[in-house]
Amino acid sequence: MKIFKISFLACLFAASLFGASQVYYIQAYGDFGKELAETATKQANERNEKIQVFIDEDPRKYKDNRILKFGVDRKGRYSVSLGKELYEKQCKSCHGENADKRPYGATPLKDMNAQDIEDSIISYRSDMSFGGNGKLIMQNQAKITTNNDLGAILAYLKGKDAFVEQDDQENKPVSTEKKQGSYLR
Repeated sequence: MKIFKISFLACLFAASLFGASQVYYIQAYGDFGKELAETATKQANERNEKIQVFIDEDPRKYKDNRILKFGVDRKGRYSVSLGKELYEKQCKSCHGENADKRPYGATPLKDMNAQDIEDSIISYRSDMSFGGNGKLIMQNQAKITTNNDLGAILAYLKGKDAFVEQDDQENKPVSTEKKQGSYLR
């Protein structure tokens, strides 16, 4: 009888853990989506439950299909809400609420463009001598931050189109039109 009670309690415990780990995703648009999110948040607060509402898109949806995954995918659609969550967990304590703090004398993130931030993270990952007084902290942070997480953080800090202006700098065809004083062969 004792074995039955122990196995019953173990099954009950396992079932409660499984039930607690279920996550439901609901996709709703426009005013209805906004009302649904507000209602869900209100209900969660009343019940003292945890809820996450993603306003722009589901952050788990984006998959990086590049062969060489070096840095942020410029064509990736990253979640601003996930970027905010990650920034608040991993970056805010040193870099500040508005990315205006200068930890260890570093340039504030608000004064850097997306490319500079990405280059810094890649340098912290690959070059042990890169960085100033806080380099040990940043090297560890850079190693645990995936490219997708970095893309989301950059989308939060610099906007979803942070890399668009940099993609416009591709090589353009050279004009062969002859103008006075210059000739192309």
